[in-house]
Amino acid sequence: MENTIQIIKNNFEKGDKLLPMGGRDKAGNRFEVDNISFMKNGRSFIPIMGEFHFSRYEPEAWEEELLKMRAGGVAIIATYVFWIHHEEAEGEWDFTGCRNLRGFLQICRDIGMPVWLRIGPWAHGECRNGGFPDWLIKDGAPVRINDPVYLKRVERFWKQLGEQAEGMMCMDGGPVLGVQLENEYGHCGGPSDSKEGMAHMLTLKKMAQAAGFIVPYYTATGWGGAYVPDGEALPVLGGYVDAPWADHVQEMPANTNFIFSSYKMDDTIGSDFSKKEENNFTFNIHKNPYLTAELGGGLQVTSHRRTYPWPEDIQAQALCMLGSGANLLGYYMYHGGINPDGKYSTLQESRATGYNNDLPIKSYDFQTCIRESGEINTSFGALKKLHLFISSFGEILAGADTYFAQKQPESADDCHTLRMAARVNISDGLGFLFVNNHQRKRRMDDHREYNVRIVWEGGEKILGHINIKGGECAVFPFRIPGGTETGNGKELMPVSLLPAWTNASLLCRLGKRIFFWSDLERPYFESEKEDADYVILTKAQADRAFLTGGHLYITERPDSCLIEDKGQQFLLTKAEKETIMIYSGTGAPEQVKLEATSVKVSVKAELFREEQDTDGSAAYKEYMIQIEKLTAGTVHQLYLETEYDGDRAEVYINGKLADDWFTNGEKWHMALKRFGYPEELVIRIYPSNKPIPNPYGNKVYYDLPVKEGCELYDVKVLPEYKIKI
Repeated sequence: MENTIQIIKNNFEKGDKLLPMGGRDKAGNRFEVDNISFMKNGRSFIPIMGEFHFSRYEPEAWEEELLKMRAGGVAIIATYVFWIHHEEAEGEWDFTGCRNLRGFLQICRDIGMPVWLRIGPWAHGECRNGGFPDWLIKDGAPVRINDPVYLKRVERFWKQLGEQAEGMMCMDGGPVLGVQLENEYGHCGGPSDSKEGMAHMLTLKKMAQAAGFIVPYYTATGWGGAYVPDGEALPVLGGYVDAPWADHVQEMPANTNFIFSSYKMDDTIGSDFSKKEENNFTFNIHKNPYLTAELGGGLQVTSHRRTYPWPEDIQAQALCMLGSGANLLGYYMYHGGINPDGKYSTLQESRATGYNNDLPIKSYDFQTCIRESGEINTSFGALKKLHLFISSFGEILAGADTYFAQKQPESADDCHTLRMAARVNISDGLGFLFVNNHQRKRRMDDHREYNVRIVWEGGEKILGHINIKGGECAVFPFRIPGGTETGNGKELMPVSLLPAWTNASLLCRLGKRIFFWSDLERPYFESEKEDADYVILTKAQADRAFLTGGHLYITERPDSCLIEDKGQQFLLTKAEKETIMIYSGTGAPEQVKLEATSVKVSVKAELFREEQDTDGSAAYKEYMIQIEKLTAGTVHQLYLETEYDGDRAEVYINGKLADDWFTNGEKWHMALKRFGYPEELVIRIYPSNKPIPNPYGNKVYYDLPVKEGCELYDVKVLPEYKIKI
């Protein structure tokens, strides 16, 4: 089989139209943006941005969780500032504990992690009232428009945020590089009149700047017809592999996010809020770079839809966005969390507050790359392969044009056509072939010895021997005529060291050493250079690879994480013994054996209460859990692993709700450090035949298999160790 990608001249000029936005940080670095990409000191870059909500995590763990995100390739932290978390009652401000915005920004500054603040005023984020305090909406005054009363309240809110963030803008030496205004404005709420909506966005920008939020970049969500004023805010797009918020309990249709196409519009985002028939862009796509801020790093379960994002789903969607021309990969969420306690109500989205969905009171796990517990998920490694690639080749890729195959899949249900796109940087003589052979919950054909014909004016090249199984995706590099051997004189990867073509997927570089990954018995390399130093890893090894401190580390376990803290390398692992493989820029890899002092923690579970409904059936069962006392300093973390049958479960410590979980077919893990390593807690389980009432016949959709019942049948404690390398 063969498909063709033709390199043609674009219909509009690219990369030379600076937008009226930018600035400098305190160190003098110049940040700009054109209609293609972000630029730092005149050089293009592709950021990796991951969402982490500081107010949904304990402050004692902020720094380590940020270091884990950096280990996964995240270079910018995005975070909502939920109004209700800080002014639950009018005039009662709270910036203490997990709500300490300034403390969070100080940690980001200290570890050198840039921040994108999403200051609302409306946020959503599966928060009560979308983040609006109850008092703001109870008096019935207009919101999200240029109403004087509303604007005065927003001004007061942002003044408080500005005081907390004073000195934290990048021009002052702080971490805040960008600010998002509002969220899904004009798509999920806001006026139907576009002039009124655009005017409100411009008002919000002026108010944010008056409050001290003066940054190089301003963004606004751009999908679903949301209002984005050209030249004043950069549009950011999104995409999710499923829709746990959908107003039904059936399987979703095949998702077009797994097909390469320009400027993707995910019509399912916010479908529980917006019923618009037309979701056109309100901005000029030729004047703005293609950026994403809400690629689903996972999916948050709802009471009626317990969807599950397989790591192949998450990886393939991100690859399709990147291969389609995106020059910012932003994930929502990248790190899960846990809702703080409210003073006057719970703080989760629920039907009781006018939403279509009921969510857990506490858990905001999102089944994402780093879980609510802080544990590494399999999607962490799947995405990290892409992030390593971008870290090495992002500047070349950012300046590349995007071209699509002549033969496209007939629909997202087409499981036979191999999906592909090419991004080609003529000036650097380098191209990247993006191939996706994955479609969520579908079985794609295997493809063996597939050929792609790259055609340009005056020449062509056959990229052959492509072998890719159903469910897989990859990025293959290829050389094209016209480029220089040194990357146009810039300090780039010496492209002369790359093969003219290979069917091994590109991972990263370390000096002049190039790393690929492939599970083929013998990957194909065309025109291999004599002085080339290629290392071929397996896919599993690439998933476990960490590039830091001038070395490439490969862990033994997929759930282990290697972090760099104050110039030292540490391994976070559940294994008492683990062997790390370490590659340098040259020579054979070194194997380092690590060992921790073994810790065993016993746990007992006993049924002690069973409440009944009026009809005599079980309302819930409660189990007393007793955990052996932990000697201080013996482990880094303890996770309580629970397996049970039931619709949902809750954990109570000293009679107070500490955490909860909606059954989704996974084992439930809860971090015990955040609760001070309790020696006793209660798990309450609700029967599977009594979910939270919903308008779909009280039915629940599941992706993973679950058993019906109301019983706890296994509980254990898993230690985690932190070992210096």
